[in-house]
Amino acid sequence: MAPTLEDVLVERPAPGTAVVVFSGEHDMATKGELGELLDSLLSQDDLLVADFSAASFVDSSVLGVMLDANERAHSLGKTFRLQLGTADIVRRAFEISGVFGVIERVTTREEALAQEEQ
Repeated sequence: MAPTLEDVLVERPAPGTAVVVFSGEHDMATKGELGELLDSLLSQDDLLVADFSAASFVDSSVLGVMLDANERAHSLGKTFRLQLGTADIVRRAFEISGVFGVIERVTTREEALAQEEQ
């Protein structure tokens, strides 16, 4: 049986905007599905937010998917943001990997949904 994205929820707070809410643990088991989901959302939406506020763990494969999504968003002229008001272990994984130097990050949903690029 193929893995599913059971700890991922897509919210649509406004037209042209998608928020992918991550809860629980995220690792290489679902990176392919996750990449497909983010690509699909980027083809439809101008603003994509990856909200890790409720996540308890991420591994390097998920960080790679976030970097790929960010690159794709920029190539399409769209905005990709990370929302991290999260567990220290998740924040540290992003911090240590250098993702913060590449991907725009915010701590609140209000900041994440702001229309101007931060």
